[in-house]
Amino acid sequence: MLLAASTQRTIGLVILAIVVLGGIVYIYFNIRSARNEVGSEIELASNRKPYLSDEDLEGKKLDLALGSSLVLLTIVAITLPLYWLGEPGRHEGRDLDTWRISTNRGEEIYLEGAQCVNCHGPEGAGGVVNTAITSSSGEFVAQVNWKAPALNTLMSRHTEDEILHVLNYGRNGVMPAWGSGGGGPLTDQQLEEIIFYLRSVQISEDEIRSQVDSGVEAGAKALILETSDEAWAVEVRAAEAAQADAAMAVRLLGRADFDFECSDDASECLALDEANARLTAANEAAVEPLDAAVSTWFDQVSAAKATADALVIEADPSLADEGNEDDLRAAALEILSTLDAFEGQEAYLQWGEILFSNTAAAGTYSCARCHTYGWSFDGASDYVLEENGRDGPIPELADGYVTAGGFFGPNLTGGSTLSQFETAIGQSAFITRGQAIGQTYGRGGSGGNGQMPGFGALTEANPVGPGMGPGSGIVFEYPALLTDEQIDAIVAFERTL
Repeated sequence: MLLAASTQRTIGLVILAIVVLGGIVYIYFNIRSARNEVGSEIELASNRKPYLSDEDLEGKKLDLALGSSLVLLTIVAITLPLYWLGEPGRHEGRDLDTWRISTNRGEEIYLEGAQCVNCHGPEGAGGVVNTAITSSSGEFVAQVNWKAPALNTLMSRHTEDEILHVLNYGRNGVMPAWGSGGGGPLTDQQLEEIIFYLRSVQISEDEIRSQVDSGVEAGAKALILETSDEAWAVEVRAAEAAQADAAMAVRLLGRADFDFECSDDASECLALDEANARLTAANEAAVEPLDAAVSTWFDQVSAAKATADALVIEADPSLADEGNEDDLRAAALEILSTLDAFEGQEAYLQWGEILFSNTAAAGTYSCARCHTYGWSFDGASDYVLEENGRDGPIPELADGYVTAGGFFGPNLTGGSTLSQFETAIGQSAFITRGQAIGQTYGRGGSGGNGQMPGFGALTEANPVGPGMGPGSGIVFEYPALLTDEQIDAIVAFERTL
């Protein structure tokens, strides 16, 4: 269409040039043919001079006039439809150029204006921001490194209206309000330009799957290293503890003397070198047995799902028939969501928990980021004075995280999901689509602010910006962040809390 528009424009310019040049030539020769005054007014008066005869007027003169008119009419008859045919292409070209400009402006705001890059990373890949957290009464708690989620999958999680809402009014006390509606410095047009830029950095479905899987694999390795009684796992845990103790001893020396630098004269520094070497050796020795243990664990997850399918088919053989896949999935999920339903179920629920707390892309795919207090800033770990103003963990997190205990999102423990959603498949559908602005969910009619993201595929039928919106026919399709199987595992884990 752009090529067609360019061709029509070129033809039009050529025709215009011909007309202008012809007019100049006509004026030139008309001036050249004019005669100077040679006598009285009678000799110069047009109505007193003899003109061409009827034979001359109705001959070559008339043929020339009619021929010229025919040529001009032909040009108009050809160029007018061609111009009309090129109109859609010109509109599309205008829109594409406007969108390109808006995208470039949005990138400038992201990088230099609002400097979103400082928290969310280059091209929205995720990052961290150093910020202070306070108690409910406003007292300082700690200076923390908050995980800012990736924005290169944002369009899969939220509609553009929901994104504009967050840009306008902020989120969770860490993401500030940027729009004028929430007291921020950016205009509505600038917020739309940020949306244009975010569209341009969304990653593919294959990249999403790769990130999710890498986070799950890391979670599985951490689980096995934490729980395995194998000698190699025990050694890794011991080496990690020794390294942490040695590092703290060196840190205390540095706190006492700001000019302190490690050297061979300091026993604490020698101990840290030894601890680092021990941990490196332990991790290297654990590579092969850990990979094998992870593979076995994934087999156990698959076996648990197969067992649930077999149990429901045994109770109702018709569920195995073609066309009953959705009913089979729903029935099996009810069993998987029932604690101690069968032997071997534990691995499946562990999979759900790992997905719930997936660390990939700064927690982009994680439910814990909103539903577990402290998870977004590693609040259960030790904090040292020079980094965040306190020794030891935050008091509320001294015993570790209360997984799914609630923070920005509601508390999911104590069977709350069972009371909110009658069926497991209903809860799965909610997690898939997310919470829309103005629409409540669950038995109690909760929510309506659009802050709960959807983890399934998203169709954006109402994009913002020039040439878009209702009636434009412009639709964007974004891939799912999690598969149906992964969402079901999260549901099973939440319903057994």
